[in-house]
Amino acid sequence: AMMWGVMSCVAGFAISIARERSRGTMLRLQIAPLSRFQILAGKALACFLTVILVIAFMTILGLFLGMKPNHFGLLALAAICVAYCFVGIMMVMSVLGKTEASVNGAGWAINMVMAMVGGAMIPVMFMPAFIKQFSVVSPIKWSILSIEGAIWREFSLAEMLLPCGILLAFGTA
Repeated sequence: AMMWGVMSCVAGFAISIARERSRGTMLRLQIAPLSRFQILAGKALACFLTVILVIAFMTILGLFLGMKPNHFGLLALAAICVAYCFVGIMMVMSVLGKTEASVNGAGWAINMVMAMVGGAMIPVMFMPAFIKQFSVVSPIKWSILSIEGAIWREFSLAEMLLPCGILLAFGTA
């Protein structure tokens, strides 16, 4: 559920950037005394914080339903890495088309493929072996692994380094 919320945030922010371009808002922002970096950093920060809030909300809901995370510090680390990763994905999605509709279509197509291969639709452990091989290219797989590692898999900090490192690499790329 966390990952579906994250994917929705990413798609929504990517579409909002496309909307600002198509309606001229982005041009007005570029004319303002702001650098291009400041404009994009503001969008990135808003997406980052929204993803963190989605993960926090779902965690709180889980706590009310009886979930007992093993390590809140590692869960916070996983949330930060997931948010960073998906801010980068949002930035890429936002430039996949010139219109809101094209960004929406392309963004959700990418989200669906990542979700199918990464375990958001069917857990990776239940997938056929040949599909499991493809799951390593999905940031969804690494996001789920990092969150599960902190909640119930009892990962140590050293074990969290691989999924978190891969998420940071995806976000940076």
